[in-house]
Order: sequence, then structure tokens, then C-alpha cells
Amino acid sequence: MTQLNKPRLRIAPLARSKAARIAMLIVVGIWLIAILPLSAASATENPRPAEAVVRQMIDSIRKLRTTEDRTSRSKLISSIDDSLALDSLSQQALGAEWGKLDGAQRDEFLHLIRELLEKLAYPKASEFFADLDVQFGHEQAQGARRIVPTTVKRSEGGAVSITYVLQRTHGQWQVVDINLDGQSLAQSVTGQIQAVLRQGSYQGLIDQMKARLR
Repeated sequence: MTQLNKPRLRIAPLARSKAARIAMLIVVGIWLIAILPLSAASATENPRPAEAVVRQMIDSIRKLRTTEDRTSRSKLISSIDDSLALDSLSQQALGAEWGKLDGAQRDEFLHLIRELLEKLAYPKASEFFADLDVQFGHEQAQGARRIVPTTVKRSEGGAVSITYVLQRTHGQWQVVDINLDGQSLAQSVTGQIQAVLRQGSYQGLIDQMKARLR
């Protein structure tokens, strides 16, 4: 039976531009939270609160493939952004550097993250894994968090376990991490971002992110 290839975090070769490397390190962890299409077989079930957020996020991602109207696309993108705890993810990725930023700098960083997602991550997310069947397990409480387990299968065989981790922030459940067969993508991305920051500066990171968007 063919095994489903496990998504991996990859750092671009040093020969490539640092802009691409830094931007994609930030994007990949968040992107993988939102790449999987909704299973039609389970769409009629009555999901629990956190699971409903995951389903709605995935549904919006799928609709981007066929939505061309600018206003409608903007609403879908806003819906996806609202499903992700982008502020928490950004704070975790930057670590101590986040505490050194003022309000305007934090807003700038979050704005760049959203632009990277909109231009690089979401379009790819709407195209990849379209033939996968996502089966939802039972939502579980884990302290203040909710765990939404899924099993992702290809029609020709092979499966991988992907678990969404949500926490209630800003009055709603938001995705704060995803685990692929036990590996935390948020932690992996944070480690790589911190390694990059140690070799450079925060302003250098911002400049590279902006360059990636040009």
C-alpha cells in the first residue's frame, strides 16, 4: 500500500535568497494548518465548537479555488485569518523579540504575515490535497485547549494523522498548532525562526519578508 508522504518543514538552500527562506519558514507552519479539504462524507455531521472552526476554515480554503470576485475572496480570506491565532503564532515564533516591539511594529509584522498567507500560502493551500478524504475524530478537551484529531487518506491508499490544536482567544476558538504524527509544527517553525534571528536582526527579517512580497 502506498504511504502518504508526510509533510516536512524545509529550509531553502543557502544559495537562495534569504527573503524566500525566512518568509516561507513563517508561512509553512501556518499554511499547513489550513491545507486540507473538507471530507464530503462527514460534512453533514453536527460538529462541536472547535471542530466547527476547523471545518469552516477548510471550507473557506476550498472555496478560494473557484471564487474570482474580489469582495467574495476578501471575505473568505478574512474568515481563514480569523480561524488562525496569528498573533499568538507570531508571538511564539519571535519569542523575546516580540516583547521588544511596540504596537506599530507588531501590527506591521502581523500585516506582513497576512500578506504572505494571502499571496503565497492560501492559493497553494486551495490547490494541494484536493483528492484527500479527511475523517474527523472526537473533539477532546485538554486543559484550556481543544484537540480536533483527523485522519487523512488518499483514495489509492495511505494515511496520516493530523491533529488541530485550538485555544479560545478573542472570544472564539482559534487554531494555535497542528501536529503531524506527533510533531508540533508551531514548535518546529519557532525553532527555525529563532535560529535565523540569532544570525541576523529583526529589521533584517522584516526587510526580507517585504522583499518576498515584491
